[in-house]
Amino acid sequence: MTKTTASLLAFCGLVATGAVPALYGCGGGAKPADTAAAPSDTAALPEPAVLATSSAAPADSSSAAANDTSPLAQVLTTDPGQIQKIFQAATTAPAATLKQDGAKGSDPLAKGIRDAAKKLPAGMQPDGPLAMGSIKEKQHLQTDVTLTAGKCYSIVGYSKKVKDLDLYLLLPPGLLSAQDLTDDNKPVIGGPPQPMCPQSSTPITYKLDIFADSGGGDVAVQLFSKGN
Repeated sequence: MTKTTASLLAFCGLVATGAVPALYGCGGGAKPADTAAAPSDTAALPEPAVLATSSAAPADSSSAAANDTSPLAQVLTTDPGQIQKIFQAATTAPAATLKQDGAKGSDPLAKGIRDAAKKLPAGMQPDGPLAMGSIKEKQHLQTDVTLTAGKCYSIVGYSKKVKDLDLYLLLPPGLLSAQDLTDDNKPVIGGPPQPMCPQSSTPITYKLDIFADSGGGDVAVQLFSKGN
């Protein structure tokens, strides 16, 4: 007796006892193996689909940051040890004071920011508070900057007395995403001709290090943005 014949006889025995519904004739027609496979496969589909939906974890800023390690703009500092020192100095530095109305009014620092921003790509507008503070030569200030997809960004700094003011945009645990490229008192990250246009699907918060490399005094930094 072949395996197919034995299976058919066993199936018919189950039908006779009422163990399974008599969906198929035991004397002919389509083979039970051929016809029964379809409902079995179809019935199995909904369960994996539900499990896949329920097990999906929501994305968060920290995981997005961990996966988004490519620089947003040109960087000159590439030594990992030096970058780690900058990041550690930024995380322990005093926080800048935040002026909520941004680079507005007659304040000399705000005016200096506005003048420096005239060189930015067209359409850039102040985004968020103006970060301000006073630092001595070789000291740091820090503030947080959150960037989202759908916008392009530039960061502008200004000081009247700090001769070389440096800006570093960093991600934990010590990744350099962008920095200013000049040695002057008007540093710009993401300046002309190309602003920073992040592609991450979730907002990412960066640590902005403000460093007085030469000279000391009052400083200000403003984030600018426009839709991309």
